[in-house]
Order: sequence, then C-alpha cells, then structure tokens
Amino acid sequence: MGRRRLIIFTRYPEPGQVKTRLIPALGEEGAASLQKKMTEHSVAWAASLSERMPNFLEIRYEGKDQNLMAEWLGSGYSYETQGDGDLGERMARAFEENFQKKIKQIVLVGTDCPQMSAFHVKSAFDALKTHDLVLGPAVDGGYCLIGLKQMVPELFVSLAWGTETVFQSTLEKAKNAGLSVKCLVPLRDVDIPEDLTVWEKVSNQYLSIVIPTFNEEEHLRQTLEKVGRIPHGEVIVVDGGSRDSTAEIAEEWGAKVIQSKPNRGRQMNLGAREASGDMLLFLHADTLLPENYSEFIREALVDPKVAGGAFAWKVEPSTPFLRYLERNVAWRTKIFRMPYGDQAYFVRASLFREMGGYADIPLMEDVEFIRRLRKVGKLAFIPQPVVTSPRRYQKRGPVRTALRNKLTLFGYYLKIPPDRLAKFYYKK
Repeated sequence: MGRRRLIIFTRYPEPGQVKTRLIPALGEEGAASLQKKMTEHSVAWAASLSERMPNFLEIRYEGKDQNLMAEWLGSGYSYETQGDGDLGERMARAFEENFQKKIKQIVLVGTDCPQMSAFHVKSAFDALKTHDLVLGPAVDGGYCLIGLKQMVPELFVSLAWGTETVFQSTLEKAKNAGLSVKCLVPLRDVDIPEDLTVWEKVSNQYLSIVIPTFNEEEHLRQTLEKVGRIPHGEVIVVDGGSRDSTAEIAEEWGAKVIQSKPNRGRQMNLGAREASGDMLLFLHADTLLPENYSEFIREALVDPKVAGGAFAWKVEPSTPFLRYLERNVAWRTKIFRMPYGDQAYFVRASLFREMGGYADIPLMEDVEFIRRLRKVGKLAFIPQPVVTSPRRYQKRGPVRTALRNKLTLFGYYLKIPPDRLAKFYYKK
C-alpha cells in the first residue's frame, strides 16, 4: 500500500468516561465494556491490513497513557494522544501531523461503527487514487470514515459535531473547495440504546469466507471486489501453490492467505480451521456473490433448524443451453436439497467442525459433505444467484462438460473410488 496510514480514534475504556449516552441502558461498567469490545473489534480487522505493512496503523487515544493503551491493545502499533480541542481540531491535528511525515494517503475511522471492515477501508484507499476526499457516511447524519491525500483544514472547522448535519456540511465544504469526493456505503454507528442491536448482530454473527485457489489471478480480483461489500467478517484465501499472482491479489484485498497442497477439500478444511466466524461461506474463486449476500445468510440462519444453505446459480455470459442448466440446478436444489460447491454454500461453523469438515478426497467433496449436512438439518435455498464464469463449459464445450459432470456424479453414487473419478474428471 506504499505510504498509507490508517488512524483509529478511540478512548481508554474507563467506566463513567466512555459511551456516556449508553450508560442509562448499560450502566457505567457495561458501557465501558462495550467500548473495550468495539475498539478491540476495530483493531482486529485493521490488523489484517497492517500485517505486511509496518507503521500502517496508528491509534489515537484519549484517557490514560500510552503504556496502558499498549498493554491493552498490543505493542505492535503506533500510539498518539488525540490532544485538546473538539473533534474537528483533533482530527485535523492527526491528519496534519501524518502529512508532515510524508504519508501520501490517510484514512481515519472511529470505533463506534461495528459494520466497518478491512474491505471498507481498502475501498477508501482505492478511492483516494482518483478522488481528493473519501467519506463513509453514518446513517445518523455524521460520518464514520474520512480519507484524504492532502490537508484540507476547512473540512474540520465550523461544524456542529455530533449532529445529523455533519456529513452534509462536510460535502458542502468539499464542493466549495473544489474537491472530488467519493462516498462509501452508509453504515450505522452505535451511540444510543436503540443502536445496540447493530453491535449484537455483528458480534454474534461474524462471517468467515473461505476461498480455495490455484492459479486464479484472472478471476480472483473481481470475486474479492464483490466480497468486499461484506458489512463485517473476514476472508481467508487458501492457495494451493499458485504460480501466478493469486496470493498477491488476495493480500492486496486484505484477505488472510494460507498456503496448502492443491486439494480443494483439504484447502477448505484448512481455511475453516483458521476461521474465527460462527458462520462459514465457501466460495469458488470464479464466483461472484449477489448484493447483500451476508444479510441473506444471516437471515437464513436465524432459524435454528437451518444447518446451512446455498444460493441460486447463474452463468454469465450465458447461452440457451446454460440457461437450461441453471433451471435444472434450481430444481435439483429445491427438490432434492443438493446444491453443489459452485453455489457458494454456507454452514454454521460449530456444526461444520462437529461434522469433521470435508472428506479428504480429490473430488466430490462438496457432494459428500452436503449429503451429510442435509441429514443434520434444513438447507436454505436463497433465490438470489451467484454468478459463475462459463470457463469450464467453454473449455470442453457445454454439452460435453455437462455430460462429464453427470457421469462423474453417477459414478460417485455407484461408489466408484474418488481417485478414479478424479482421473476421469480431469482427463484432458
């Protein structure tokens, strides 16, 4: 990322001094505990961006001292006091001091927005390549992220901080200054008791996306761009020894990259072991997720009887024959509860681990797992489709590829050893 810096504004979680508007609902200790958890949550996703970038993360704090902050959050980050003044003066100081250090791009966030993620920040830095100012609006009328590549002092003065006019007033100041502005997706802060449900949803339903890869530089960037809209979660790319730039692309997008031997089931098991979410989504590297996919998954898993599920399937660019296959997949999924791996299926993490994950076989690991999973609980079918590349059908021809898939599945049900099936499936 070069000369980039992420600044997190926070406060030491001292009871009675933090989250004061939440004290009536949580008490002083409860409000301080929430401040602690939300800060740790923010630092955790920020750390995924800073692992390979020394001095990328700076924590600007109020309350206590640097030693206590480092003891709390770790010594691997830069700590600076926010200093005196209102919020605008403190933010202006943070930007000014970092620009004086020759930092080229700076993004500043708080810890009040649990929906913020590494991908949100990555999008902000990407936007700074072509825009002067990046703003992450908050639903309450403020903003939870601001990014600049040069100091613009007027953005931080004469604003009614803490009110619903802050975002709009900042846009007007930017317009008057002739700045090009990029606005990100609005997110919700947690400031008042009514906002607590936002934190509860995020903290209790963390989504881990596991992507097995092998020489996927052609498709992975676009896949991760779609994944990047995740409100909260993590992405784990398990690479099977790619000889192209697959791993570099994954790291560039803030994914955690793990190296493995090239076996998809083994790769996904390894990714699941490293995952910290209580929901797992297994995604192929050439498959694009729909808008709001994480919300669809969360809604599906609200039902305790649902063990997992999958999305509808679509191929683009399509043909009449491929559209026929799409309808066939939808029918098979609904009637027989048998989605395949390219439908981006998801499962409760605890259940996945309890079941022992995928079988260590060279082919049909997705079918074998789903057959076991559907015996455990209901499978949800999300009608919004994932979009898959037609590359497999273009390589051998759509009819021939579909026939090969059917014969492989038929052989699996006849209990032909997976090793033999893999030789047939991958035969050139």
